[in-house]
Amino acid sequence: MAKGIIFLYNLFIIIVYSGIMWMSFFLFMNGKDKILLWIGIIYSAIMIDDIVNFASELFQNFAEQYNRIFMIVPTHKTLIYLILSLGYLIIFKRLINKKITWYDYSILAFYVTFMFFVPVLDNSAWKIWLYYLPSQLYNAYVGAEVLWTIKKNPENYQNSFYCWCKRLFCFTVFMNLCIIAEDTIVIFHFDVYSKYYINMNNRSYTSDILYLTHALFSGGYLMYYLKTSLRNNTIVNDINSHTHSNLPSDIEESILYRFSEAYHLTVREREILKVLLLDKTNQEISDDLFISLGTAKTHVHNIFQKIGVVKRPQLLNIYEVYRKEQLNAKPENEIPSP
Repeated sequence: MAKGIIFLYNLFIIIVYSGIMWMSFFLFMNGKDKILLWIGIIYSAIMIDDIVNFASELFQNFAEQYNRIFMIVPTHKTLIYLILSLGYLIIFKRLINKKITWYDYSILAFYVTFMFFVPVLDNSAWKIWLYYLPSQLYNAYVGAEVLWTIKKNPENYQNSFYCWCKRLFCFTVFMNLCIIAEDTIVIFHFDVYSKYYINMNNRSYTSDILYLTHALFSGGYLMYYLKTSLRNNTIVNDINSHTHSNLPSDIEESILYRFSEAYHLTVREREILKVLLLDKTNQEISDDLFISLGTAKTHVHNIFQKIGVVKRPQLLNIYEVYRKEQLNAKPENEIPSP
């Protein structure tokens, strides 16, 4: 009976993890969003880890062999924790449009190095507790750091998307602290570590809760990304075709000119904006306008700053709202496009 429940439980979470993994990779192949790539990589690692835990719960011989190897060379677990921590760092920073600092990488490198050296200690509960502790602390630190960034700059994170992100970050910090508490109780009161006998509980149920909740957040992000991509494709197609009513191109040019004047864009920035509205990448902008990639990135950054956005979908939405307002406005003296 117990093994049947274990089997159904693991089957459920493996199905959830694999669904998120494959959907992330599929959407990444179509959109090249690095957040999607890292969601897929994270859930690949989590799924592998769960399969190992599943096997150790069902097969006693496998559990004994795995525990012995783990106490000497825990390479498998270390690589999984490295993937999770690096993935959280990249995803969380990209969600709030911030760059990863050398400080973030330095702490990550230090804790991973520490995890590789912990196995040289004698077998004990303290050895295992010290092995698991750094990764949970680092993940909590990453969540707390992005929350602090949002708190310092609330004017940049007002829309509903960032409210959703704040809940994700808060939950991540809270659950990693819960994982530390569970590990402390289980390792010091239920596991057995001695020279001749090792009995470990490889599964952390608070970790499962964290991963499953992250899967829900990831599923929401995948749906948001898909919905946004479809909407942006509609906007781009509408601009490309000069709307369904086949407006003359000079009217579209006039709207673009008015929009650029409203946000104090330079002539060069207006040229960049025109290509941006076609949802092209920085590399494509560089190729189309015969400028360097660095110059293209600088112009795009300046446009974002002046318009007050941090992502391309936001720019497309703002322009489309402005465009509709101009089309619905009463006819006035036309401002000629230069």
